Amino acid sequence: MVMLRQKIKRREPQRKTAVQKPKPNKLSLPALSHLNSPRHTFRAKVLDIEAGQNEIVLSEEQAKRMDLNILDRVKLRFGKKEETAIVDFSHSYVRESEVELFREIAQKLGVKSGDEITIEHTKRPESLDYIRKKLDNKILTKVEIYSIVEDLMAERLSNAELAAFISAVYINELNSEETAALTEAIFNTGERLEFDKSLQPVTSEHSIGGIAGDRTSMLIVPIIASLGLTIPKTCTRAISSAAGTADTLEVLCPVSLSIEDIKKVVKKVGCCLVWGGAVNMAMADDKLIKIRNPLRLDPKSLLLASILAKKKAEGATLVLLDIPIGRGAKILELDKARELAQDFQSLGAKMGMKVDVIITDGSEPVSYSVGPALEAREVLRVLKGGDGLLAEKSCRMAGYILHMARGISKEEGYRIALHQLKSGKADEKFRQLIQAQGGNPNISPEQIKVGQLTYGVLAEVDGKIEHIDNHAISRVCRALGCPTDKAAGMVIHVRTGDKVRKGQKLYTLHATTAEKLNYGIEQTKQFNVVEIEKIIIESI
Repeated sequence: MVMLRQKIKRREPQRKTAVQKPKPNKLSLPALSHLNSPRHTFRAKVLDIEAGQNEIVLSEEQAKRMDLNILDRVKLRFGKKEETAIVDFSHSYVRESEVELFREIAQKLGVKSGDEITIEHTKRPESLDYIRKKLDNKILTKVEIYSIVEDLMAERLSNAELAAFISAVYINELNSEETAALTEAIFNTGERLEFDKSLQPVTSEHSIGGIAGDRTSMLIVPIIASLGLTIPKTCTRAISSAAGTADTLEVLCPVSLSIEDIKKVVKKVGCCLVWGGAVNMAMADDKLIKIRNPLRLDPKSLLLASILAKKKAEGATLVLLDIPIGRGAKILELDKARELAQDFQSLGAKMGMKVDVIITDGSEPVSYSVGPALEAREVLRVLKGGDGLLAEKSCRMAGYILHMARGISKEEGYRIALHQLKSGKADEKFRQLIQAQGGNPNISPEQIKVGQLTYGVLAEVDGKIEHIDNHAISRVCRALGCPTDKAAGMVIHVRTGDKVRKGQKLYTLHATTAEKLNYGIEQTKQFNVVEIEKIIIESI
């Protein structure tokens, strides 16, 4: 972002003499006091605690003498390094000569306990005015949006202020120009992958998520790469679901690679599957996600910016997006999915990418083995020629990517993708990827350990399976320890439309400790994973 500075010009002496009244100063008194604020020296005390933002703690008395309030900003200096931090108070724990630094800012400054650092006032971020402007439902300029993202990256905004920005976007949304500016700003906040012409075109795919067992990326990537196309895929960890692609792949190989290592992997095997959070791509988005998740706010414009900024950072020129719809999915209605698809295509064009979108059935799980280890087992099974919904959806999506990249029909692309899967060529490429990323290429499904403590949930009545709920699956699996506990999860034994008898096993929980298993069992009583349409509703 270009910062404009006002130049002061020397005026020639005026021929006519005139008495000029001084113009009133537009700066407020607090702002004036910050212009030449003194530096104060403190002894650092580093806390081995992450605050989620640059934050320090001063004694209340010392802060008041410095004319500081809670959530005010200060500038910290140590050697040649400086950082902006947010102030918090301690009534008695912190001495007046000390400052406590949380882990994040201590690491950025290179400060250790006992070091002396200086603290001084710094001005209030201008981006706060722009956040207020959006709360008032006014249009933000590109410069204003860049200012918000710049202050976000510099840790000048508190979590509360960022939550206000997200809330403003959730309530008032961003128009197409604002969304494009935000996407560009996020894209520019991290590292990026760039490939020479020999590896073009660069392809990618992404699902907006929310569907249990949707490990299509782990199949699409090796299918496409086995056909000579480049597909560097960054993937995410689970936020509220049982597992993300990164959580599942981590069962098989490392996913936290550097940019240079990613380039080596892609050059060697034509693809990669890595955790985007470790690569520092589109870093501003990761910071916004941390604020969005507890609030469960997913504004459309932030969703658009988040996904396409990361696709752009991957170096992708051809992108296929999957929008699942239906009960339990993020998008419930077809009309809203179509509208979102058009927005993706329009924004993608502005970012220099060709984006195609498919709308898929998201009313049920894609795979009926849920949890990192169980899903990794399922992926290896399908790559060995297995069938099912996961295989079918992956090949259909791969067919669309082949249509985009090579101009063949989507049906022909599907047949080619299915051949790569059934012939074992996709499995061969996937194992090359595992080896290139530091894993065991010869691993078998049986070698992957899953939770040995199990509990079968039984049907309480006769009837027909009416619905299997993605949201309920996630809540139960999280209680079992997913995704941190990779061996936890569940296996679902029935499908929608199946007729079941009372006492028949519907699904099995897997856990590694009795405590987690019991908590998972409790959650099954609150969240109905498998809904049965009763043949007899009531007897009178």
